[in-house]
Amino acid sequence: MATKNNSEHFIELANKRVPKALKYLDLVGNLANKSNYSYTEQQSQQIKKALKDKVNEICRKFDSGTNNDSSFKLL
Repeated sequence: MATKNNSEHFIELANKRVPKALKYLDLVGNLANKSNYSYTEQQSQQIKKALKDKVNEICRKFDSGTNNDSSFKLL
């Protein structure tokens, strides 16, 4: 039985995880529909900041290989 090297494993996982992440981002984007949901400008800003911060964190990980854990909770 052949084992996968790190590059093959990376490609396999990326091909599974990135589409899932994009799908969930679309679902978060659906929350912006004012005809279905009510939210304050502060809540909107908080969600946008959390998403931007996470994307920036992930980009930094690819740039430097760091790993910081953070979580999100709407106040």
